[in-house]
Amino acid sequence: MLFLRGAIPLLFVAALLIAGPTLLAWWLIGGAFSWHHLAFGLGGAVLLLAIGGTWLGWAMGRFKQKM
Repeated sequence: MLFLRGAIPLLFVAALLIAGPTLLAWWLIGGAFSWHHLAFGLGGAVLLLAIGGTWLGWAMGRFKQKM
């Protein structure tokens, strides 16, 4: 039960993180939904994860220095 309480929200967030940029790419590029929309969306999700991870690491480093 504890696994489901942690895994389900993480899977939901991962799906939204991929679906958001994918739908944005589909909206911007237009046409029928195909693999290149998904490729742009996955690239956007990786970029969002990289930026978020960098920001979180920077913030945690600053917090640790102040303690």
